Amino acid sequence: MNHLKTLILTSLIQAAFWAGPSSTAFADQAGQTSQALNAAIQAHGGLATWQSYARLDYATRDFPLGANAPFNFTQTTDLHNRHHLTQGNGFTSGKNQHTAWALPNTEALGLPPAFFESGNFYFIAMPFVFADPGVIARDLGTKTFMDRQYDLVAIAYPAGIGETPEDDYILYIDSQTHRLHMIDFIPTSAEVNGDTPIEDLPRKALVFDNWQQADGLLVPSQLTFYGWADGQLQGDGNTYFIHDVSFSKTPPKPSIFAAENSRVINATSHTDPSN
Repeated sequence: MNHLKTLILTSLIQAAFWAGPSSTAFADQAGQTSQALNAAIQAHGGLATWQSYARLDYATRDFPLGANAPFNFTQTTDLHNRHHLTQGNGFTSGKNQHTAWALPNTEALGLPPAFFESGNFYFIAMPFVFADPGVIARDLGTKTFMDRQYDLVAIAYPAGIGETPEDDYILYIDSQTHRLHMIDFIPTSAEVNGDTPIEDLPRKALVFDNWQQADGLLVPSQLTFYGWADGQLQGDGNTYFIHDVSFSKTPPKPSIFAAENSRVINATSHTDPSN
């Protein structure tokens, strides 16, 4: 795994810690609503529409992380409890309230299951996940980046929320369209970074290159990971694609998220609307 992919993997690990149920809370420490984040959520379809759905299905192509990258998969998520089921070539993985798992083994997946299941979803579900309980959002004003003006929003988490509350995001929201354009962020997981001081950890960037409409919501269709330093994107980036996105108000059967006796119970994919 090259240096950029290592940085990206730590970003995925960070995101996995914030995949809790959604709510309407996106206030800063003073209790003031982030106007830029509110506008972005509205521009992407609105929080009421997001919260009206119980199930998300999508397919991913050229996922750039892990020992088997790039690889393709489909994922089903219960939006109420953030349980996940993923199916790819040679592996099936999932996450429920008790555990995260991969079959036939983690080597077939090529990534830690808990981090993979929640982290990938978290990026796909932006900006709506920034309305999750405990999120602290603060408007930072505007900034010109690559000849375009963006509203900046700082995202942080109080102590006791997630396993790495020191993590943070800076959202770049297009001032004209109010669409989320980019996040720059830093993971602080000791599992990945060891004893490296937080101030010495490098930041990363994720650019939302293109968007698509799906059941009244605007969701990513193309995303690219970069390194981030001195306010600039670093490296050539690693791009992946999201397609076949669908939302449903009917939740998935809980049994699809369980692994038992080395097999998946009633597994389904995003193409099977009956489960």
